[in-house]
Amino acid sequence: MSRVKSVLLVDFDNIYGATSEEVVSGLSNWLLWLEDGAFSPKNRRRRFINKRVYWNLQFDKYRPEFERAGFSAYNCRALAKRKISAGKSSADIVLTMDAIEIALVNEEVEEFVILTTDSDFVPVVNRVQAGELRVVACGKETDPTYELFSQYADAAIHIGALKAAFSYERAKRKWYRLRSPPPEIAPLTLVRERRSPLMGRVRAALETSEAPKDGPPPELLRAAAIIKELGERMPDQPLSKSRIVRALSIIQEFTPTYQAGLRPWFGHKNFAAMMRRLSQIQPAIEVTTLGKNKVETVWREPAEAPPPKPKTPPPVDDEPEARLLPRERERTPLALLAEAAKDVDLPDPVEDTAEEAPEEDAEDEDAEAEGMTSRV
Repeated sequence: MSRVKSVLLVDFDNIYGATSEEVVSGLSNWLLWLEDGAFSPKNRRRRFINKRVYWNLQFDKYRPEFERAGFSAYNCRALAKRKISAGKSSADIVLTMDAIEIALVNEEVEEFVILTTDSDFVPVVNRVQAGELRVVACGKETDPTYELFSQYADAAIHIGALKAAFSYERAKRKWYRLRSPPPEIAPLTLVRERRSPLMGRVRAALETSEAPKDGPPPELLRAAAIIKELGERMPDQPLSKSRIVRALSIIQEFTPTYQAGLRPWFGHKNFAAMMRRLSQIQPAIEVTTLGKNKVETVWREPAEAPPPKPKTPPPVDDEPEARLLPRERERTPLALLAEAAKDVDLPDPVEDTAEEAPEEDAEDEDAEAEGMTSRV
């Protein structure tokens, strides 16, 4: 059986804090543990074609040990003064760029082993898986990181198993076998089961009522609900095919291969056809064709409608003015004044007798004066 061609990337600051200095003293042991097939598919042994470790300047003293083990060591010192004083490094971004570059350039890589318990690397896991590559991550069983990476990575190494591997020794091969038995994995130390809210909502989705006869089959509705739950955790990020297949495997009617009485992909031709059908049921599932029978699945959060604008009351005039009707606006000001004058009640005209009386008296005085002159 051929070995899995793997790439090992170690976030040393993170792993050192999660374990102890034994991660250095037991380097050859836990490295052999991974090479012998711990957390590999079908317990296949690994061949690391690239091994890199990223740390802060204070851990550069361990460079000789890691270089003897075949690692390339990268000193990722922070540049900002406040980060330097806080002991921070730029290992996260350097590791992320290297993982994406190797996944795109090196075509012989089959698997990535990323040793870090930082949940910020979940998008990196999804991006690497988009290239049909297997990803093994690491998480603490005492906090949600192990459960989180168990949901998104193809396999998750719990810190208890890694610590136990510090003293690992390869078992002797039996004379009738071609290789020694695969390494044993230390059991989880959790007393109670950790049930995530995500899987709780997934289980609730399975208990939904049957779909109407004229609608999509109930198994497709359940599949769309499960992908919705996955996408809401990582919106606008690619969801890998392997992650979707693992999530849908809890549906009894789903299988990626032919089985007795079941057709793969809910009866569709392939994975791409199934995802296009689910995107019709749930429009927020965006399916982009990348090649022949190869698609990229992304959950796009639906845009929220803008809130309605509050209705403002019409302005109240402090000094109400006469408003003209539409017909009145077309008339001239002179015509408006004439019509307004018709409606005004004016007093009746009064004869001015006081002015006419003096004129009659003046006429009588003239007549008298003429009579007197004639007499004389």
